[in-house]
Amino acid sequence: MKNISRFIFPFAFFTVLFINTACSSNPIREEPEKTSNIGILWEVKQPEATSCYVFGTIHSEDERVTKLPNAVNNAFNDAETLALEMKLDKETAQEVLKNLYFTDGRNLRPIIGDELFDRSVQAMGKKGLPARIVNKMKPWAVFTILNMPDQKTGLFLDAILFKNAQQQGKTIFGLESPQEQTAVFDDMPISSQVSLLKSTLDNMLDMNTLQDEVIDVYLSRDLDKIMALNEKYEALIDEKLAKEFTQRLVIDRNYRMVNRMLPMLQKGNCFVAVGALHLPGEEGILTLLKQRGYKVHAAY
Repeated sequence: MKNISRFIFPFAFFTVLFINTACSSNPIREEPEKTSNIGILWEVKQPEATSCYVFGTIHSEDERVTKLPNAVNNAFNDAETLALEMKLDKETAQEVLKNLYFTDGRNLRPIIGDELFDRSVQAMGKKGLPARIVNKMKPWAVFTILNMPDQKTGLFLDAILFKNAQQQGKTIFGLESPQEQTAVFDDMPISSQVSLLKSTLDNMLDMNTLQDEVIDVYLSRDLDKIMALNEKYEALIDEKLAKEFTQRLVIDRNYRMVNRMLPMLQKGNCFVAVGALHLPGEEGILTLLKQRGYKVHAAY
């Protein structure tokens, strides 16, 4: 249990940004061109309420990410309320941890077969997880952990926001429960989970090197490029499975999180932090908020 604890919260915020295996590096631009799709901090406002801000995060502990620009810091510090995808407390961690494992007596090896199990054990061994632990885990739990870069401090961007909000006495909300986040994977057919695990093992890269490329795209603040990372990943797996995965992991959750944040937006003076991949697109959070009558524009 101790070895796996460092994966809990990064897992809970697992996004397609961390499972792309075919993205290209992009130079960091100090002042990106002004387009409607440039921005990771967005002001959201109704006439009757004080402005709120929606911030697209990347679930990384890299200093290039965690050292926030003044515009983001100011919006965060001024807010009375913080909303994250999920609260990052001990109770949440325990609930997520519990959901990683089979509880009905099943084991992983008979489900995925000897060859795929042996490959999984070898890969998970590099994460410090032994075969006896891997054998108790669900297929989706294995492929999510394999698609995470190594954690050194555990203080990834979302966790830092949570910690700072606690210190400032802000009210903190989770837009989803641990059960809802894990159900994104848990409710997938076992055959789909196994296919995603196999795809992960077939396309293994150095996730720490890949993270540098992902961070470059994130720091460009270009939402179109962030969406392109997802599309490049989708090209590596079965089209039907890729569509199901993106629907569950991104689109369905966009609608749920928007509905949950509406009371906070109506009250005003809030700061909402979600994975950056949730912001763009025809069914992205920014578009859904505009459809609900909010004025949305880039603040950074």
